[in-house]
Order: sequence, then structure tokens, then C-alpha cells
Amino acid sequence: MKENIGFYVHYHGLGHKHRTEAILRHLTVPATVLTSRIDDLRWRGPTLTSVRELACDIDDVPESGLRHAEDVPSFHYAPLWTDNITRRVAQYTAWLDQQKPDVMVVDVSAEISMLTRLASIPQIVMRQHGDRSDAAHLGAYAAARSLLAPFPQHMEDEITPDWVKEKTIYLDGFCRQADGDDAVKVVPNRVVVMFGRGGSCDVHQRLREAASSMPDHEWIVLGKSDDERRDRTPANLRFAGWIAAPQRYLASADVVISSAGHNSVMELGNLRSRFIAIAEQRPFDEQLRKTVVLQREQLAIGLPAWPQTHQWPNLIKQAKQLDPRRWDQVFIDDGAKQAAAHIEQVARWSRSHRQHASGEEECRLAS
Repeated sequence: MKENIGFYVHYHGLGHKHRTEAILRHLTVPATVLTSRIDDLRWRGPTLTSVRELACDIDDVPESGLRHAEDVPSFHYAPLWTDNITRRVAQYTAWLDQQKPDVMVVDVSAEISMLTRLASIPQIVMRQHGDRSDAAHLGAYAAARSLLAPFPQHMEDEITPDWVKEKTIYLDGFCRQADGDDAVKVVPNRVVVMFGRGGSCDVHQRLREAASSMPDHEWIVLGKSDDERRDRTPANLRFAGWIAAPQRYLASADVVISSAGHNSVMELGNLRSRFIAIAEQRPFDEQLRKTVVLQREQLAIGLPAWPQTHQWPNLIKQAKQLDPRRWDQVFIDDGAKQAAAHIEQVARWSRSHRQHASGEEECRLAS
């Protein structure tokens, strides 16, 4: 009988889903995904046996309970008197009891990580950039058999504790799209601005000002439609709206401007784009710390916030001078394939130890 693997996948944005799907493509053993807010999202993976929906922990939370959400330092989020959370915990632990996975891959939740360990199931925790020195993150890392970093070691943040680094399996780059489109040629002076579903910042006026400051450049915005002030949009600025497969736009860009979300960064690196990564506000300074790493490694121009309008010409000039070949050291191998191999290795280790423990119990009862 083959190993049994479970994935807990966080429901905010699409990055966690895309990362899991990339790994699922390389697994050779059955896997189940547990997540919330499935809605109309289509999960793909040749070894994916099922997707189980958990009650969402942010739905129908009473205000009185929400005031206690951060009472416990070892949890990021633990409101009181919330039936959805009680149901969520029961659904998750019932599945663990029924299926007894050899290993759970947690991407990501400190609460699910601790619950998994309390349920006596080994786990692998996916790491992210950011300041993760809080008690909840460190507890989740300590509870894990190993940690997976979806980036190579030279993209590690200098603020990461040594013991966390020692427990980390570093991966080469991977993303939803494995290959770029070699048939697309770069259009000189084309700037493509990409927004994902995870972002919430309204930047229409900022984009108008940026495009107006560089009238000799074509600006194309993906992920946002124009607003009601269309009459003020300069001629060199176009809002293309939501594009399900933006790779051809990105490959044609002289410079790309994006948030510093992990999936976006890796897709642009995979395309060998010259790009400017602007940190959006995220818990634990996740994107801010990633921009520091990108700037340090000269992989992109990393900015802590949206720049002033007069800074754009110089920033675009700097971005054009980046050497995309630096990304070759990030994509030496397929990180998703490496992740799948490590997950299966831990699953085999877990299964052998579970069988040994069962044998010990049988001997004890026989004696």
C-alpha cells in the first residue's frame, strides 16, 4: 500500500493553491487537499484523490469573540464562541483520525500546524519570507518534521534564526507556468503592471501619474479595469482587466511592475523578466522582506512602497539594466519536483515508524 499524503492549503489569494498544484504534478502517491472556500476553483493534480472543504474560520465570527482572537501568543488567530471554528477543528481532526495520513503538508497556518501535531501526525510546514519570529510561527516550525522553503538558500533572509535554517529544505524556483513563451518578443519601452487577486490597493490615479511622467513608454495594466474617471486616463495607459493567462503580456514587456507576492515573483523570474517589485502590506512584513532579498540579490528592483511620480523614469532605467541571467541560479532544477521527492521521503519515514510502533504495541499486548 502506498503512502498517504495530505495538504492543508490556506484559502487567501491563489498563491498557496498554485504552489500545491505544482507539487502535486510530481507526486507518485495519493494526496488529499483540505482547504476552505473552494467555491468554483478547479483543483488539478494526477494523484489528487479528493479536495475536502473545511468550515472557514473567518465566517460568522461574533465581535465579542473576535476581541479575543489574539489572546494566546502561540496562536495567530483564535476567536472565542465561533461555531465555524469548532466545526472546522472537528472536521479536520475527524479526517486525520479516519485517513491517518503519513504526513501533512501545511501551507500555511500556525493553528493547523499545532493541531496536526496534537493529533500525533507528522507534518512538513511551508515557509514564507517575512519576519516570522513570533511565538506562533516558531511553534509551528518546531512542531514540523521539516520545513520547505520555496526558494533557494541564497534567497534566505538574514533575519531567519539559525535553527530554522538548519531545519529547512531549500528548493529551486518553481511556479504555475513551467516555461516561458520564446515566441514572444520584447516590445521596447513597454511597461506591464500586474496585479493579482490578493492585492487590494486602489492605484488608478498613481498609474495615471506614472504613465503621464513617461509619455514615450506604453503602460499596460493587468488585473484591474479602468475606473469611472476614464476621461483622465492618458493615451499611453491601458487597463486590460483580469487576464487568466498573462504570460504573453509579461514576456513582451521591457519592464514589469508587480507586487512582491511569492507566486508573482517566481513567475516573473521564470520568464527572466526585468521587473520592479513593490511591497504591499502583508502580515509579518512578508512582501517587504522579500523586496529586501530581491534587491540584495539583484534579481529585481525591490521597493518598500509605491514610489513618488518623479522617481519612475530612474526606476525604469535601473530595471532595464538588470541582468535576467541571475535568475538562472534560482531555476537550476524544478523546485516543485524537489518538494514532491522530499514529501514522499518523509511519508515513507513516517509509515515505517508507524508500522514499527504498531509492532511494539502488538508485542506489548502479547506479553
